Amino acid sequence: MEKCFKSMDKEVLEVHGGAAAEEGDHYLRPFVISEPEVTVQKRTESDDFLIIATDGLWDVVHNEFACEVVRKCLGRNRSRFSNRSGASEATVTLVEVAIAKGSKDDISIIVVQLW
Repeated sequence: MEKCFKSMDKEVLEVHGGAAAEEGDHYLRPFVISEPEVTVQKRTESDDFLIIATDGLWDVVHNEFACEVVRKCLGRNRSRFSNRSGASEATVTLVEVAIAKGSKDDISIIVVQLW
C-alpha cells in the first residue's frame, strides 16, 4: 500500500511502511511505477461519459459496474433539479463503493459528462 503525504514542505511517498523522497529510493522502484496505463479510443456519438480513476477504484470495481453507476446517476439528474451534477453524484457514489468494497489504494475519480 502506498500513501502520499507532505512533510516539511516535501512530498513523500510511503510504500509498504517505508518512506521515499520524491526522487525515490531505488529499492522501492518495483512497487512504484511512473508510467500510467493509457488507452486511446476514438469517440463516437453514443459516448455519454468518461471515467478517469486510479487503481483504488479499478482494483475493486469492474468497468461494467462503474459504467452502470454513472449511467444511473446521470439519468436521475436529467429528470430532477439538484445542487449536485450527475457527474458529481456519480463520482461520490463510486468513491463510496470503492471504500465499501475495501479498497486499500488511493481513490481518485473524475467523471466527465460528454453531452
